[in-house]
Amino acid sequence: MNTPLMQQYRSERERHPGKLLLFQMGDFFETFFEDAAILSRTLGITLTSRDLDRETGERVPLAGFPVHALDNYLPRLIRAGLKVAICEQTEDPARAKKLVRREVTEIVTPGTLVAGQALGERETALLCSVHSAGSEWAAAFCDLSTGSAGAFAGSMEAVLEEVSRRAPRELLLAESSTVEPPVSVSTTRLEDWRFGQAAAAEAVKRRLGVTALGGLGLEESPAPLGAVGALLSYVEDVKRNIASKVEFTGLYSAGDIMVIDARSALALDLVDTAGPDRQAVLADATDRTATPGGGRTYRSWLLSPPRAARETRARHDAVEELLLSGRCGMLTGMLSSFCDLERQAGRLLTLKSGPRDLHAIGATVAQLPSLARELSPFSSELLCEVSAMDTLDDIGDDIDSTIAPDPPARPGDGDTIAKGVSAELDELREARHGGRSWMAAMEESERAATGIQRLSIGYNRVFGYYIEVPRSMAGQVPERFVRRQTLATSERYTTPGLHEMEVKLLRAEEGIAELERTIFEGLRSRVAARASRIRRTGALLSRLDALCGMAILAGERSYTRPVLADPPCFRLEDGRHPVLDVILPPGDCVPSSLRMDADRRILIVTGPNMAGKSTLLRQAAQTLVMAQAGSFVPATSFVFSPVDRLFTRIGSADRIARGQSTFLLEMADAAAVLNQSTPESFAVMDEIGRGTSTFDGLALAWAIIESLHDSPVHRPLVVFATHYHELTRLPSDLRNCANINVPVRETRQGIVFLYRAAEGPSDRSYGIHVASMAGVPPQVSARAARILARLEKGGVPGETRDDQMTIDFDTPPDGLMEILRGISPDSMSPREAQHLLYEIREMLGP
Repeated sequence: MNTPLMQQYRSERERHPGKLLLFQMGDFFETFFEDAAILSRTLGITLTSRDLDRETGERVPLAGFPVHALDNYLPRLIRAGLKVAICEQTEDPARAKKLVRREVTEIVTPGTLVAGQALGERETALLCSVHSAGSEWAAAFCDLSTGSAGAFAGSMEAVLEEVSRRAPRELLLAESSTVEPPVSVSTTRLEDWRFGQAAAAEAVKRRLGVTALGGLGLEESPAPLGAVGALLSYVEDVKRNIASKVEFTGLYSAGDIMVIDARSALALDLVDTAGPDRQAVLADATDRTATPGGGRTYRSWLLSPPRAARETRARHDAVEELLLSGRCGMLTGMLSSFCDLERQAGRLLTLKSGPRDLHAIGATVAQLPSLARELSPFSSELLCEVSAMDTLDDIGDDIDSTIAPDPPARPGDGDTIAKGVSAELDELREARHGGRSWMAAMEESERAATGIQRLSIGYNRVFGYYIEVPRSMAGQVPERFVRRQTLATSERYTTPGLHEMEVKLLRAEEGIAELERTIFEGLRSRVAARASRIRRTGALLSRLDALCGMAILAGERSYTRPVLADPPCFRLEDGRHPVLDVILPPGDCVPSSLRMDADRRILIVTGPNMAGKSTLLRQAAQTLVMAQAGSFVPATSFVFSPVDRLFTRIGSADRIARGQSTFLLEMADAAAVLNQSTPESFAVMDEIGRGTSTFDGLALAWAIIESLHDSPVHRPLVVFATHYHELTRLPSDLRNCANINVPVRETRQGIVFLYRAAEGPSDRSYGIHVASMAGVPPQVSARAARILARLEKGGVPGETRDDQMTIDFDTPPDGLMEILRGISPDSMSPREAQHLLYEIREMLGP
């Protein structure tokens, strides 16, 4: 297969091993040989073959799709685990003297898939690299959809946990790295030299547009420098036409945020859920933002609340001022008409912006001065920062004076450039208009001359302009008409005059398309050079939208402003579960109060199943996250101290599928609290010890509470839910420990769950009642009650079959009382009632 085309293909294919090569041929991307089979199988498109070697007659397997469909198909290819090299025509075929020049302009991987429909508006796709230098470790993160990057520095454990927490789509590691990458993350190995100090420093200077590293905080930090430099050099490799600098947001560490690991975020349903019900997700239930950028910012705040009380207080100030102003609706109305400036900056980074993208930027920029004026009366720090934003007037003027009011999607597909920008372009347009007018006049004159009223003049790319006549009227065609094409129902002709005008028109069209592309690309390059300013203004607009969303939610749900206090402190009065408060009918969400401080650091929560213990734990944690993120909260009042880390032990579905036992997961999470917590941490622990035998579980739960109470270092605020009623004795020995319970009310019809917290321990678990409510047959519930009575007296369950219990008729046994409390006479059938009587009689003996 030695044709020039296939030689060109093989050359590019050899340069990009391990990648699916999309090879542009005109208006299509084609794949050949094994790539064609992979593409056909992955996308479900037809696998064909073509004779590309006329000498040998060898047929080549191929499959492809239109160039304009690339954004639709790329996500499917990447989700299938493929890396894709896009080889585009980089030369105008009409001007190519021989073979059209083609080059790989972009390599698309999981961490660099950012175009078109490939990424949800409110999603963030991160590319990450990890590097160590001695005992120092660092991870660099880059969001190519906005063109921003940052770095995290810390210990090995802290860095790897941050990588897990932020869940990048692609992880970059040195070939010699011993880091074990997560199974769920696509991993790319890079040459070690990319992480070296010299190569990394050059890449950072080149891509961040700086001449020195000191201002970035990377000069004396070899691990962050290596991580950032390797990441940026990889970006240069895969985004070959990168046009503007990446925005470096700076270094940060675990001390800058409330650390919420990935397992805890999932267990608490902060921005995602392990279950099928999206209604349970806190971000979905409480997001009132009007723009995609605002939605991304709000989710980021929930996952990484600031550690500094000053930042949290500044957000509270802004939310309060917006809420009291009554102008949130007006502001979000303006914001909703803006384009996503952060994402537009990302498209400019790789010159992916089309005419409509630049027009959208111009339309948004035109409204920024009005928004700044609307914000000028506000005095809170964060709102003042937005009102003082760069309104990008010069960029807007450049775009508005160059781009036509209603541009096409691609330059050259219509009138892209405004009138008056280029005299030459305007002249060509006049020529084109005159030619079209001439065509219309010719059509009318030929109809009159031939008497064929159904004669028409048309155009296609193959035959150019033509005169079309129905076949039934072909006999009326004059001899000066030259036949060009015969169709089933018509004949197509041309004339010397038509051909002459066609040449003029096509020259004008080609000239217009070429000039428009040249002018547009010049404008795009000028705007791309100022992309960092667009990105920064976009980030301020996203922050404003997030603050407005929190203010709207606070007004809508009657939220209260949290109060920051010295640690440790968590005082929630009449707090409502943030998600249930939204999704339940008004008034159905029952409020609860919790109080924790230095003298009351551990709360032991007891109560029956279904009474709301786990819900209470999630409510406490979600309320804390919202408050520290800057939101108001659903409560009468909430006083809290900022938390350095949130520990969670609720559920295990996220890792059971990986073959880890429930008990192992419980102990791993308990170990994290015991070994990593501080006096400024907060922990919610649900049913620790349930995954093993009763006595083992009780002993471990008891010892864990004692350790967290007595440790001088690892002493967080803890809400500890349990079914081990023996643990309720601990507050009598541990002075900073207290009991609370989620009570029930007993009625003649059974028990009623009150779904609120009350002081003191629960009297019993009501497990047999709950079983009856769930539909367990009465005879099984009765048998369970008898076994319970024996167990409570220290007996063995099996003894009750042969030797019936001795009953003291003066004091009815607990088992009998459990049976009587658990029945619902109105709902029992006669047969069930009879069976129950037999059970009671057997229980009482002869």
